[in-house]
Amino acid sequence: MNTLNLDILATLLELKSLDLRHNNAICEPSHLAVLANQMGGLGVDCPFTLRAAKSEKLHAADRDATLLRSQLTPHSTGTLRRRLALVFGDTTDPDTVDREGVVQRLLSHYERMGPRQIRRIKGIPVPQATCTALLKELDKWSAEDVNRTTPRERLNVRAQHYMILTSPAGFANPDGIKALRAKDKLAGYMRLWELAREVAVEADPEFATRYTAVAFTKNFQGSPHIDTQNIATFRGLALGDFSDGGGALAVECSANEVAYVDTRHRLGKVDGRYPHWVAPYTGTRYSVIYYQTRGEIEPRTTAVFAGESLVHEPTTYCRPEDKYYNKYNRETNTYTPAT
Repeated sequence: MNTLNLDILATLLELKSLDLRHNNAICEPSHLAVLANQMGGLGVDCPFTLRAAKSEKLHAADRDATLLRSQLTPHSTGTLRRRLALVFGDTTDPDTVDREGVVQRLLSHYERMGPRQIRRIKGIPVPQATCTALLKELDKWSAEDVNRTTPRERLNVRAQHYMILTSPAGFANPDGIKALRAKDKLAGYMRLWELAREVAVEADPEFATRYTAVAFTKNFQGSPHIDTQNIATFRGLALGDFSDGGGALAVECSANEVAYVDTRHRLGKVDGRYPHWVAPYTGTRYSVIYYQTRGEIEPRTTAVFAGESLVHEPTTYCRPEDKYYNKYNRETNTYTPAT
C-alpha cells in the first residue's frame, strides 16, 4: 500500500473521517500499522476492510456453480445489499454490516425460503446438417489444439480447450497490432468461423450482423460470472454427446428465479450481464458463444427472452452508476427501490 501523503492530509483541518473500506489495496496485516501510525496521529477516523490479496482470490472457474454462494458472488455488494432489503425485508447499514455479513444473511433467508424457481427455456433449433458440419470442425480444432505451443487463452477459465476468434469489427483500430494478429488468427480458422457464422445467420440473422467475436470451448465447466465487457446480449450453442438434461446455460433472472436455457443444437439468447453459468453435465460438450463488445450498446432489460416469469419481485440490480450508499437512508434505515 502506498504511503498516505501526510502533508496534504494535514491541510484538511476539517477532516474527521477517511473511509477506506472500498480500497482494494488494503490486503496485508502490515497495512493496519500504517493506517494506525499515519492516521491516528491526525485524529482521523479511518474505517477499512482488510481484503484478500489477488493471489488468494478465487476465479470464477474455482467456484462450485451448484452452490448458491457461488451464484451470488458475481454481484456487487450494493446489489446484494439491496436484494436483502427489498426482497427479504432485511435492511443493513453499510457502516456496520460488510459484504460477508450481507452474504451470510442472504444465505440464511434463502435456506428458509427453499430452492429458487427454475424456468426452462429452449433456444432456436439449428439444422442438423449445420450442427454436424460444425461439430466435425470442432473435433478437428480440439485435436490440433492438443499440440499448441503457445499458452491457451483465458487460463483462469476451466475448460479443456478454449479459443476466441474476433472479427475486424471488434477493434477500434483495424490496423492496430492486436487487430492484425486477430486477423491472422481468424484466417487460420476460417472454416470454423464460417460454419459458426452459418448458424447465426440461419437462426438469428439480425444478430449475425452485430456480433464481434466467437468463443469456442470444449468441456467448459461451471463458473458463475458476469460478462463485464459485453455491450449486448449473447447467443450460445452447445454440441456433443453430453448427458441428457445436463449442460444447460443457467442464468439468474431475479433474486428467486433461475432460467435453464437448452442450447443443445439450439441457439439460445441470454444477457450475460446477469450472473450465468453452465449446469453440470457428463460427456463431451462444445460451446459456441457469439458476443458483442463494440457498436451500439443494448440496454439491459431482462436475463432471458422466452417464457413467463415465475416470480414477481422488486428489481435489485444496480446500474454501474448506482452506488448502494446513494440509495440507503440512515435516518429511516430504508432503501429507495430501483426504478
